[in-house]
Amino acid sequence: MRWGSIVALFITLVLGTAVTQGVSPSTLAQDATPDTQRQGGAPEGVTARSVASGSIEVLAPGTANLSLGRISLAPGASVPFDPNDPSAVLVYAASGELTFTVDAPMTVARRVEPGTPAPSEPEAVEANTEFTLRDGDSALFPPAISGEARNDGDEEAIAWVVNVALFSEAASTPTP
Repeated sequence: MRWGSIVALFITLVLGTAVTQGVSPSTLAQDATPDTQRQGGAPEGVTARSVASGSIEVLAPGTANLSLGRISLAPGASVPFDPNDPSAVLVYAASGELTFTVDAPMTVARRVEPGTPAPSEPEAVEANTEFTLRDGDSALFPPAISGEARNDGDEEAIAWVVNVALFSEAASTPTP
Protein backbone atom coordinates (compact mmCIF):
# COMPACT_ATOMS: atom_id res chain seq x y z
CA MET A 1 0.00 0.00 0.00
CA ARG A 2 1.15 3.48 -0.66
CA TRP A 3 -0.25 6.62 1.00
CA GLY A 4 1.99 9.47 1.22
CA SER A 5 4.52 7.02 0.68
CA ILE A 6 -7.25 5.67 2.08
CA VAL A 7 -9.16 9.10 3.35
CA ALA A 8 -7.20 10.04 3.02
CA LEU A 9 -8.20 6.88 1.35
CA PHE A 10 -7.41 5.18 4.58
CA ILE A 11 -11.10 5.33 5.11
CA THR A 12 -11.83 4.17 1.60
CA LEU A 13 -9.35 1.36 1.95
CA VAL A 14 -10.61 0.18 5.29
CA LEU A 15 -14.33 0.63 4.67
CA GLY A 16 -14.18 -0.33 1.01
CA THR A 17 -12.38 -3.53 1.88
CA ALA A 18 -14.72 -4.25 4.77
CA VAL A 19 -17.84 -3.71 2.65
CA THR A 20 -16.62 -5.60 -0.41
CA GLN A 21 -15.41 -8.53 1.69
CA GLY A 22 -18.73 -8.76 3.48
CA VAL A 23 -17.63 -7.66 6.91
CA SER A 24 -20.68 -6.61 8.86
CA PRO A 25 -21.26 -5.63 12.49
CA SER A 26 -22.62 -9.14 13.18
CA THR A 27 -19.51 -10.73 11.70
CA LEU A 28 -17.25 -8.56 13.84
CA ALA A 29 -19.09 -9.63 16.99
CA GLN A 30 -18.56 -13.37 16.53
CA ASP A 31 -16.28 -15.03 19.06
CA ALA A 32 -14.41 -17.03 16.41
CA THR A 33 -13.35 -14.08 14.27
CA PRO A 34 -9.92 -12.44 14.45
CA ASP A 35 -9.35 -9.23 16.39
CA THR A 36 -11.57 -6.49 14.91
CA GLN A 37 -8.53 -4.29 14.39
CA ARG A 38 -7.37 -6.78 11.77
CA GLN A 39 -10.74 -7.18 10.03
CA GLY A 40 -10.79 -6.08 6.41
CA GLY A 41 -7.01 -5.63 6.31
CA ALA A 42 -7.07 -2.68 8.72
CA PRO A 43 -3.71 -1.59 10.09
CA GLU A 44 -2.88 -1.99 13.80
CA GLY A 45 -4.87 0.44 15.94
CA VAL A 46 -7.57 0.98 13.30
CA THR A 47 -11.11 -0.34 13.68
CA ALA A 48 -13.68 -0.03 10.90
CA ARG A 49 -17.32 -1.01 10.96
CA SER A 50 -19.76 -0.90 8.07
CA VAL A 51 -23.09 0.41 9.32
CA ALA A 52 -25.14 0.48 6.10
CA SER A 53 -24.63 -0.07 2.39
CA GLY A 54 -26.58 -0.36 -0.82
CA SER A 55 -26.59 0.06 -4.58
CA ILE A 56 -28.75 2.22 -6.81
CA GLU A 57 -28.99 2.69 -10.56
CA VAL A 58 -27.71 6.11 -11.61
CA LEU A 59 -27.00 7.80 -14.88
CA ALA A 60 -27.56 5.76 -18.01
CA PRO A 61 -26.52 2.95 -17.50
CA GLY A 62 -24.65 2.69 -14.24
CA THR A 63 -24.71 1.79 -10.60
CA ALA A 64 -23.59 3.63 -7.49
CA ASN A 65 -22.49 1.63 -4.48
CA LEU A 66 -22.81 3.58 -1.24
CA SER A 67 -21.69 2.65 2.23
CA LEU A 68 -21.76 4.34 5.60
CA GLY A 69 -19.25 3.36 8.20
CA ARG A 70 -17.48 4.34 11.37
CA ILE A 71 -13.73 4.22 11.76
CA SER A 72 -11.61 4.77 14.82
CA LEU A 73 -7.88 5.25 15.11
CA ALA A 74 -6.01 4.73 18.34
CA PRO A 75 -3.36 7.32 19.25
CA GLY A 76 -0.39 6.85 16.91
CA ALA A 77 -2.32 4.75 14.38
CA SER A 78 -2.34 5.55 10.67
CA VAL A 79 -3.93 4.17 7.55
CA PRO A 80 -3.02 4.69 3.88
CA PHE A 81 -5.36 5.51 1.04
CA ASP A 82 -5.48 3.13 -1.89
CA PRO A 83 -4.55 5.07 -5.06
CA ASN A 84 -6.40 2.44 -7.14
CA ASP A 85 -9.71 2.87 -5.32
CA PRO A 86 -12.30 4.53 -7.58
CA SER A 87 -14.47 5.68 -4.66
CA ALA A 88 -15.10 9.21 -3.47
CA VAL A 89 -15.13 9.44 0.33
CA LEU A 90 -16.88 11.94 2.61
CA VAL A 91 -15.37 12.04 6.10
CA TYR A 92 -17.02 13.64 9.15
CA ALA A 93 -14.82 13.88 12.26
CA ALA A 94 -16.92 12.91 15.28
CA SER A 95 -14.26 13.12 18.00
CA GLY A 96 -10.53 13.45 18.40
CA GLU A 97 -8.30 14.70 15.60
CA LEU A 98 -7.34 13.11 12.28
CA THR A 99 -4.41 14.45 10.30
CA PHE A 100 -4.38 13.86 6.54
CA THR A 101 -1.94 14.30 3.70
CA VAL A 102 -3.21 13.66 0.16
CA ASP A 103 -1.71 14.15 -3.29
CA ALA A 104 -4.67 16.18 -4.61
CA PRO A 105 -6.08 19.61 -3.83
CA MET A 106 -9.05 19.48 -1.44
CA THR A 107 -11.56 21.54 0.44
CA VAL A 108 -12.40 21.17 4.11
CA ALA A 109 -15.63 22.29 5.74
CA ARG A 110 -15.00 23.48 9.28
CA ARG A 111 -17.46 22.96 12.12
CA VAL A 112 -20.23 25.50 12.38
CA GLU A 113 -20.02 27.17 15.77
CA PRO A 114 -23.25 27.43 17.77
CA GLY A 115 -25.06 30.67 17.03
CA THR A 116 -23.51 30.97 13.57
CA PRO A 117 -26.27 31.36 10.97
CA ALA A 118 -24.42 29.63 8.12
CA PRO A 119 -21.27 27.62 7.56
CA SER A 120 -18.18 29.52 6.48
CA GLU A 121 -16.70 29.04 3.03
CA PRO A 122 -14.81 25.75 2.69
CA GLU A 123 -11.09 25.96 3.33
CA ALA A 124 -8.90 25.16 0.31
CA VAL A 125 -6.01 22.77 0.95
CA GLU A 126 -3.25 22.38 -1.62
CA ALA A 127 -2.00 18.95 -2.70
CA ASN A 128 0.61 17.34 -0.40
CA THR A 129 -0.29 19.69 2.46
CA GLU A 130 -1.14 18.30 5.91
CA PHE A 131 -4.51 19.26 7.36
CA THR A 132 -6.39 18.19 10.46
CA LEU A 133 -10.07 17.41 10.93
CA ARG A 134 -11.45 18.01 14.42
CA ASP A 135 -14.86 17.40 15.96
CA GLY A 136 -17.51 18.60 13.47
CA ASP A 137 -15.15 19.15 10.50
CA SER A 138 -15.61 17.31 7.21
CA ALA A 139 -13.84 16.78 3.90
CA LEU A 140 -14.69 15.17 0.57
CA PHE A 141 -11.85 13.09 -0.86
CA PRO A 142 -11.79 12.52 -4.63
CA PRO A 143 -11.28 9.02 -6.05
CA ALA A 144 -7.92 7.45 -6.83
CA ILE A 145 -5.70 9.58 -4.61
CA SER A 146 -2.69 8.67 -2.52
CA GLY A 147 -2.15 9.77 1.01
CA GLU A 148 -2.73 8.79 4.61
CA ALA A 149 -4.72 9.56 7.70
CA ARG A 150 -3.27 9.33 11.16
CA ASN A 151 -4.06 10.08 14.77
CA ASP A 152 -1.31 12.25 16.22
CA GLY A 153 -3.35 12.96 19.35
CA ASP A 154 -3.54 11.37 22.80
CA GLU A 155 -7.14 10.13 22.48
CA GLU A 156 -9.02 7.89 20.08
CA ALA A 157 -10.14 9.61 16.87
CA ILE A 158 -13.54 8.63 15.46
CA ALA A 159 -14.98 9.52 12.05
CA TRP A 160 -18.13 8.70 10.10
CA VAL A 161 -17.39 7.85 6.49
CA VAL A 162 -19.57 7.75 3.37
CA ASN A 163 -18.01 5.85 0.48
CA VAL A 164 -19.44 6.30 -3.05
CA ALA A 165 -18.28 4.24 -6.03
CA LEU A 166 -19.81 4.63 -9.50
CA PHE A 167 -19.76 1.69 -11.90
CA SER A 168 -20.56 1.74 -15.60
CA GLU A 169 -22.67 -1.28 -16.52
CA ALA A 170 -21.32 -1.24 -20.08
CA ALA A 171 -17.74 -1.55 -18.95
CA SER A 172 -18.39 -3.32 -15.60
CA THR A 173 -15.61 -1.24 -14.16
CA PRO A 174 -15.65 1.64 -11.71
CA THR A 175 -15.87 5.13 -13.14
CA PRO A 176 -13.38 7.37 -11.29
